[in-house]
Amino acid sequence: MYMDKRIIVSGANGFIGSHLITELLATNTPATALVKSSSNTEILKKNKFYNIIKTDNYLDPSLIRQLSISRPEYFVHCAWDKNNIINSKKTIEAIELAKAIKCKGFLTLGSFEEYGIIQKNISEDVVCNPNTEFGNIKYAIYLTSKSICKSLDIKYCHVRLSIPYSMRDHDDFFFTKIIKSISKGEIPENLSNIYSSKDYIHASDISRAIIGLVENKADGVFNLASGDSTSTKILLNMIYQKFGKELNIREKVNDTQITKDFSLSTKKVYSKIAWKPSISIWDGLSLLVHENKFSSKPSMEEFAERMRNLCR
Repeated sequence: MYMDKRIIVSGANGFIGSHLITELLATNTPATALVKSSSNTEILKKNKFYNIIKTDNYLDPSLIRQLSISRPEYFVHCAWDKNNIINSKKTIEAIELAKAIKCKGFLTLGSFEEYGIIQKNISEDVVCNPNTEFGNIKYAIYLTSKSICKSLDIKYCHVRLSIPYSMRDHDDFFFTKIIKSISKGEIPENLSNIYSSKDYIHASDISRAIIGLVENKADGVFNLASGDSTSTKILLNMIYQKFGKELNIREKVNDTQITKDFSLSTKKVYSKIAWKPSISIWDGLSLLVHENKFSSKPSMEEFAERMRNLCR
């Protein structure tokens, strides 16, 4: 795929944002990265991406003039802060910036936690009733963005992710912690609720889906997920086997543990852009084990090439 229209990516040095930039580079799509003034941009520069603008004010007149020159088509808002007040303000400012530079579309990142319920095959038409702080703020931002974009005549797209992961700079991911502990000869802690089944999606697959939605000028809500749930215990067994070790955990579920199975339906996004994830959780975790087992972290170019090879 090649789009000659430029895409603005806010939070481009973050987890999803940096993967999106990698995919935009791979498809020769013009892109501009917006990051905070204090941001470390080495992750982008290592991938030979230099069209980076540092700013703490999306409504700075000089920024608007600078971005207007390239006539961007779409704004993908990946920026996220630990402070939810900042998240709300920055999202509104980002939409105002998108309007000022005459973008035709605006996209935000959401989460399965917006739905509130835990069940298999959750579709986009399920009424949201979030029960976590993260789910609440993501859903609130969706409602606000949808209303503002409609009033400004901007196409609005919101993607709800299952559990995203990658090998790159995502140590908060449960299995990343497990694999790193095993590779160091340690015994992993917090192995609870291993009988739950969850839906995982690789960040590179998320990025390809976002590009497809942008290319097709999609609007509305779309789930981005594998569409299937996989048991934590089964994945742990696979990881331990790859390290030549045996998983020794009691088969009985404690009374304090709650077994949860969830997955998101991907029928809508497939119907719109014929997208399906290319990297299975098995392949993704196998690569993650390999990188840690042999202590060989890939360069950005090597990482991107490995991901593209998995998808061929």
